[in-house]
Amino acid sequence: MGVIERFQINSRGAAALLKSEGVRADLERRAQAVADWAGPYFEEALADSGTPEPVRIVADSYIGRTRAGATAIAVHPGSLRVEQDHGYFRGAMSAAAD
Repeated sequence: MGVIERFQINSRGAAALLKSEGVRADLERRAQAVADWAGPYFEEALADSGTPEPVRIVADSYIGRTRAGATAIAVHPGSLRVEQDHGYFRGAMSAAAD
């Protein structure tokens, strides 16, 4: 077998792959894994927040102009403080690796 001396990526093919439904679905699955892992920690940390609003962890995905993406967001008035203090989403990133 010969050695590949030059490799050129097909730009249209790479762009189509980055925006494909399969990539979007995989990213959404990973975002949901992050949300599932971090959710109980946010709920525990915000249980005594004094706010009647429940903690919601939302995972979503999208196909943008150049690529697919996904997000996991904690929806609660105190969620930013909890993330700054404890870093539950940062800790949950390993859950997205599977």
